[in-house]
Amino acid sequence: MPNLAWYSHEICFWHDPGSGSGYLPVGPGIEPLRQFAVDPDLRRAEGLVKASGVMDRFTPVTPTPATDEDLMLVHTPEHIGRVEAASALGSGDAGVYAHVNYHSAQAARLAVGACVQATEAVLDGWADRAYCLVRPPGHHAEPDRAMALCLYNNVAVAARAAQRAGVRRILVVDWDVHHGNGIQRTFYEDPDVLYVSIHQEGLFPPASGLVGETGVGAGTGATLNVPLPAGCGHEAYLAVVDRVVTPAARTFAPELILVAAGVDAGGHDPMGRMMCTSRTFHAMTTRLCHLADELAAGRIVFAHEGGYSAWYQPMLILATVSAIAGLPEPQDPFLHSLEHLPGQRLRPHQTRVIEHLAAHHPLLNSTRDHDGRLADQAR
Repeated sequence: MPNLAWYSHEICFWHDPGSGSGYLPVGPGIEPLRQFAVDPDLRRAEGLVKASGVMDRFTPVTPTPATDEDLMLVHTPEHIGRVEAASALGSGDAGVYAHVNYHSAQAARLAVGACVQATEAVLDGWADRAYCLVRPPGHHAEPDRAMALCLYNNVAVAARAAQRAGVRRILVVDWDVHHGNGIQRTFYEDPDVLYVSIHQEGLFPPASGLVGETGVGAGTGATLNVPLPAGCGHEAYLAVVDRVVTPAARTFAPELILVAAGVDAGGHDPMGRMMCTSRTFHAMTTRLCHLADELAAGRIVFAHEGGYSAWYQPMLILATVSAIAGLPEPQDPFLHSLEHLPGQRLRPHQTRVIEHLAAHHPLLNSTRDHDGRLADQAR
């Protein structure tokens, strides 16, 4: 069995984007309402993992806050200052739909710190696999602005920390239902970080994560967007992992895999229109762990991103971490409400983006190596 590490911190559960509706604060036409993104729901998820006995397979680690040096691997000093100032006031928007409370700046540093320290632990050999149950999320945060609940880009900073430690090739897989524009922007010109995003087409941000966005300059071909139509479920997601992620990873040959492991593609999530179940997340996680064993000496780190169903998020997290631990799928009392629906089957219109990528993306089409840059890199 691999050595497993679990990173979380109570202060991450104290971050709260405030009262409102969805990601919008109280205002004209919006009455006070419990947010979808209330982070104490993660405490319930951690409780379920403990109650199920799965936590016994992990070594719990309490992270320390990320330093300015860590944050500035990705973010500008001005951006860090805005987050700190907004949080010090006790409320406000640190960017674009990135609302904070008094604890948010510390929670955000702890979230980044967890991901950086988990990555360092995997690289040092102290752990083989790690899971970070952290908030705020990160994949929308850009180098110079917070966005959509994300203050700092947890996974992007972890990837830069891995590069600082000497890792040359890093695969970042992002299966949050929204496009990770912040991760993409950070590495869009970097040939040494392959960013693969599986997301709902056109959901958020608008016009972001298009199939034609493949990187620029030296990074051409190191971005791979898989925008799936709304309504995709179990078979569509596994088809992407098997027919896009796996062959691209084998061509790229990463030394480390990082996963932005949002669960808002779940069928009960109010912030997306996908149909994934606990079986889906268990299967995707299992495949990624096997891929890490094959390509990256087992080194893989999962970081929680989005997830907004108060009742289903804990089960999806349990499914993910059960797979990391090599355990069977958990008993899911909600499964019957989703599994029989037709959205779980692969439909012809859902394969179009897969077929397009197979024909045109440099990492999937062996006849194209965009001047040999990635082909040389993978050898």
